[in-house]
Amino acid sequence: MFGLVFGVLCLIGFVSVLRRRGWRRYGYDYGWHGHAWHGPGWHARGGRGGPGWRNGGWMMYRAFEALDTSPGQEKAIRGALTELRESLTELRPEVRATRAEVAQSLATESFDAAGVETLVERQLDSLRRVGPALSRALGQIHEALDPDQRRRLARFLELGPGYGV
Repeated sequence: MFGLVFGVLCLIGFVSVLRRRGWRRYGYDYGWHGHAWHGPGWHARGGRGGPGWRNGGWMMYRAFEALDTSPGQEKAIRGALTELRESLTELRPEVRATRAEVAQSLATESFDAAGVETLVERQLDSLRRVGPALSRALGQIHEALDPDQRRRLARFLELGPGYGV
């Protein structure tokens, strides 16, 4: 009986030490006060969450696990998504400029509806430029997956991220 009580107390102490001194979860090290501690090279590895956060990290791993992909398939999919991400990153300055212009139009005394419509047209033109990159990326992903994996991925996209792959 004493051994059982002693073992439970040791387990409680062990979990307590882990929680206070560096419980690793999702790439974070929790220090003494529960703050996220970032070791040397944190920014060089891609910022928050450690390596792979910006490249999909745990979400990509989860999707690959659910789709049961091979390493070759994973490499092809990651490459396609990286190309798509680069083309979408080119839109970021335009989106920021549009947001600033919308804020300015709301701040004026008289609302300029024609100016806002021009902004919307400019954004639609930007999205049209991304269209070929999106279709190319989707084509590469389609080519990399087998029919069953495509069906599962399509179902996931149809239902949304809350329902699993």
